[in-house]
Amino acid sequence: MSSTLSGDASLTLPNTLTIKNILAVQEIILNHLADNSAAILDIDAEAQVDLSFVQLVTAARKQAESRGVQLLLSRPAAGDLYDVLKRGGFLDEMTPDAAHFWLHQEKN
Repeated sequence: MSSTLSGDASLTLPNTLTIKNILAVQEIILNHLADNSAAILDIDAEAQVDLSFVQLVTAARKQAESRGVQLLLSRPAAGDLYDVLKRGGFLDEMTPDAAHFWLHQEKN
């Protein structure tokens, strides 16, 4: 997915995105959203991810949308993130917006 957002919108997240550090990750994301009109979350394909991170991003997307802030992923979900989405049922009957966000699929 090519983005027209500026490079300063990018936010590189830690490689551990689990319940152990989810409050710190939440603070990082919220601070970035408060200071920018857009955020591109850069999640390493090798990052450790659990359901708490998917829930955090889902909530952050809603908050960003309500504030008119654009929140994107730098690349389609892969690795642990994709596996968590699949195991959690998030890939079943996805809305076009969710498929576009998580998997970078074109909206129909």
